[in-house]
This record gives sequence, C-alpha cells and structure tokens, in this order.
Amino acid sequence: MTDSGMPEAAASERSRHYQRARQDRGAETRQRLIAAALDIFGRQGFEAASTREIARSAGANLAAIVYHFGSKEGLHLAVAEHVTGEIGRRIGVTIGDALHALSQGNPDKIMARRLLQQITEAHLEAMLSTRDAENWARFVVREQMEPSPVLDVIVGFMAPVHAVLRRLVGILTDSDPDSDETGLRVFTLIGQMQIFRVAQPLVLRIMGRDEIGPADRHSIMRVINANIDRIVGVTAEAAKS
Repeated sequence: MTDSGMPEAAASERSRHYQRARQDRGAETRQRLIAAALDIFGRQGFEAASTREIARSAGANLAAIVYHFGSKEGLHLAVAEHVTGEIGRRIGVTIGDALHALSQGNPDKIMARRLLQQITEAHLEAMLSTRDAENWARFVVREQMEPSPVLDVIVGFMAPVHAVLRRLVGILTDSDPDSDETGLRVFTLIGQMQIFRVAQPLVLRIMGRDEIGPADRHSIMRVINANIDRIVGVTAEAAKS
C-alpha cells in the first residue's frame, strides 16, 4: 500500500465505524420505541395512544416512528410481533419437542402427558417470572377488548400452539382433537394459567401476598398439574416415571 493510500484507508475505516455506530443507535432507538409503545398501547389502546407521547417516553423524536415503522399502524404491528416473538422464544422449545413427537406418530399417553406438562410449565414460567410479562399480558388483553388488525398476529401465534395442545389433550382423553369439547378443554387449561398474570393484583390481595415468588409459582404449578390430571386422566407423576 502506498503512503497516499493510507489516508483513504483510514477514512474508509472511520466511515465503517460511523455506519456501525449509526446502525446500533438506530436499532436501540427502535427497541426503545417498541418498549414505550408496548406500555402505552397496552394502557390506553391503539386509538387513544399518542405517537407524540410514545416518542417522548422513548426519548426519541416523532420522525423516528415514521423512519423505523412507517406509521402508527406499523409501530402497533411491530409491538404485536415483538410480544409474540418474546413469548415464542420462551415456550418454543417445548412446542418444538411436542411437534417432533407428534410428527413421529401419536405418542403414548405417558409421553403426551409429559409433553403437556413441559409446555404448561414453560408457559407459566414465562408469564410469572419474566419482567416484561405484565406489559405483554396487558397488550394482549387490550386486543381482546378492543380488537384491531394486529389481533391477527396474536391469533397467528396462538393458533398453532392451541393445535398442538389439542392433539395432546385428544390423545390423553381419547377424543377427537378437532372437536369443540377438546378445544374448550384446551382453553380451560390456558385460562387457569393466565389468571395468575392478567388478574395478579386480585390474586395477591385475596391470597394476602405482596408478590408471586418462586415458592408460589411452584405451588401454582402443582395445583395446575392436579387440575390437568383430573381433566386428562393421566397424572403428572406417572408421566415422570
């Protein structure tokens, strides 16, 4: 390399560093906007939420929303994808294990019960021990109360999970996984876990707790497993053996 080329190389390296730093700052701003929007959309709903308030809460300017998401609707969609992605990361392994077992043919009842327990435990852990779970739940519940186009994202995430649970419960109860009865059983299984997230203040007040700690989570899971045992007729203890 000639001496005359060295300043150009140095300038090129500085440019690359600048571009990387700019990209990092852009990604950080995007994440701050999603976090702020998750909180505000969940508390106020899509229509009432102000993009100006979201930008201010994120420490960004209003133009950053347009730059990163195109519009308020685009930001709303990004939040829904963020929520389902985060939940998926926490329960995805157990769903994958179940899908693999089901792809090999219907597992026996002991294996099906074990897979069901793994999914429910992962789901409960995600809902109760993850710091952001309260905001996820608030956003999802808001979408049930005031459905918007992003409900399709939530349904698109939950429908395959529900289908896996239906197949496992169908095996355990000798019932058609596509029947209404099996579908309702699955919703009751999900509901008994969700209550400890979406109605947690009520649970804490009535149970005389300040928080749901590790010992409480263990007790909740024990009771949920006992309820599932009664529904499906195969005990969690048998599945462990």
